[in-house]
Amino acid sequence: MENTKLQQTNEMYSGKITYTMKNDFMFKVVFQENRKALKGLLCALLGLDRNGIESIAIVNPIEYGDRVDDKTMVLDIKLILNSEQIINIEMQVENLGNWEERSLTYLCRTFDQLISGENYKDVKRTVHIGILDFTPSGFPEEFYSEYKVYCKKTNHVYSDKIGMYMLQLNQIGNPKDEKELPELYHWARLFQATTWEEIKMLADKNEDMKECIVTMKKLTADEKMRQQLEAREKLQRDMVSAKEMGFQIGLEQGIEQGIEQGIGQGIERGIEQLVMNSYRKGKTPETIAEFMVLPLEKVNKIITDSQKAE
Repeated sequence: MENTKLQQTNEMYSGKITYTMKNDFMFKVVFQENRKALKGLLCALLGLDRNGIESIAIVNPIEYGDRVDDKTMVLDIKLILNSEQIINIEMQVENLGNWEERSLTYLCRTFDQLISGENYKDVKRTVHIGILDFTPSGFPEEFYSEYKVYCKKTNHVYSDKIGMYMLQLNQIGNPKDEKELPELYHWARLFQATTWEEIKMLADKNEDMKECIVTMKKLTADEKMRQQLEAREKLQRDMVSAKEMGFQIGLEQGIEQGIEQGIGQGIERGIEQLVMNSYRKGKTPETIAEFMVLPLEKVNKIITDSQKAE
């Protein structure tokens, strides 16, 4: 079996990787499909003993290869480890200016897991892990950080049943981090890798990474998978284009929160402004509706009402 994996790795593509592990669709599908790679990543992230991992159950798997639509774009990995704790892992490349609130929302939603009649003591430990390619505003520029709720005066930890971790890929480069967290450091390098030669070099040193890149190669060869990866890349490019057109990060945050939660009249005005700016740039109502994940009827109404007001 190991010889087969070695042969598959040696037959790796060469040159630039079209869809890297920073593509969050690739990230989720790779670790969804390859539990050995996922186990290795969890051990590196949480300092676990590999022999202590008895079971991993992914509770939000996605279907890939059938169709490309926005429903497949919820790309965090939510899993139950050893039937004891819930772990949410998220790859986030674009800085939308709302990481603090976003991660807390994910953590709290996941922690609220009991159903009526269950005992509060039975709540599972819940962890949110963010793998970021940026440093959120106001946060320390640290390669890897752990956050807990604790008493500021006594340092007493309020509860060990919640935890937050952040891996900042943009902070790679400190020899101290490589020395103190070698496994995690090499995983971070793999996520940052842009050529097949880079990841093959990393795989030669780590069996779990070898599993990871063999699965990457398999998925890259699948035509329908490539369509979904390209759809995700296009969405990311459109977000960057929107910024270049002059939209502010605060507006993007308002749009995301407004769409997901429907809060605030000001956010509605932000949505209306983005719709009209896109329309005046020549975007069709259908394209705007698809990009902003809005009903086409709402987009048409915004355009009609704005034209009447003019």
